[in-house]
Amino acid sequence: MCRMLGYVGAPVLLEHLVVRPDNALLNQTTDAQLLAMLNLAGFGLAAWNDDLNDPHLPLTFHSTNVAVFDANLRALAARLKVRSLVAHLRGVPLDGSATINQQSLHPFHLAGSPLVLAHNGDLAEFGRMRAALWPHIKPDVAKAMTALTDSAFLHALVLSNVEDPAGPFTTDAIFRAVNAAFRTIRRVRADHGITRSSSVNLVVSDGRALVATRFTFDFGRFEKPPFQGGIEFLSQWFTIGERYGFRDGEWKMAGEGGAGTLVASEPLTRDVSTWVEVPEYGALLVDGGDTPRRRIVMIDC
Repeated sequence: MCRMLGYVGAPVLLEHLVVRPDNALLNQTTDAQLLAMLNLAGFGLAAWNDDLNDPHLPLTFHSTNVAVFDANLRALAARLKVRSLVAHLRGVPLDGSATINQQSLHPFHLAGSPLVLAHNGDLAEFGRMRAALWPHIKPDVAKAMTALTDSAFLHALVLSNVEDPAGPFTTDAIFRAVNAAFRTIRRVRADHGITRSSSVNLVVSDGRALVATRFTFDFGRFEKPPFQGGIEFLSQWFTIGERYGFRDGEWKMAGEGGAGTLVASEPLTRDVSTWVEVPEYGALLVDGGDTPRRRIVMIDC
């Protein structure tokens, strides 16, 4: 289980999203409010800014350092403004079974493609599924993969279901690709008799469009001892407004009907009155730009 966020809207200082709010993403390394787990296995982000060289491609940062203590990340966050962002804290079991390296950190991004993906959850018994998923991944995407985790395969499956991984993308095209990836996973799970609950909360974005899912395969089915993602539907929240910042003594999205959308595994402030939860088995679709369109749709796979 992990923590993540996505943002599209007016340019905002990175530290206003990941460092300074009272429940900022970095604080969730050790003190997540809605997850009984430490997220010590690294941090990653993909950020877009119109001042970057080749601005349709994201600037990426990945580090296996414990994020809340990462001085380089804090220095970057204090200087960089972003108009779009996908950021992720990785949490893994503390039994030593997980591989900790930069290649396994989210958000996943393949060279030449603007489409990135971050995942909160896990695919149960993924080792049994991996071989059956390879035929569903386009050869060019498979060649570019640098990790073989369940989340890396989710990204590869989504990229394999868009017309061209280099884009451009519509929000609907991204959502269709996510749905197609989920259908493939459901079939492979059925073929292998896998019924354990598996959470696939995602944030997928190309820097303009954004899709955030809240979905679980076979929710409530788990082996003993129970785990949080098996007995609780993992959360996904969002807030909208003109601009995110510190106003009236608190961090919040201010202004009605604005261009900004912020989605996160949990609200970035303890006051959740301006946040809305994505429904179970639902997805938030955001068409970016000056006049964004936001929709909640149900996932049918």
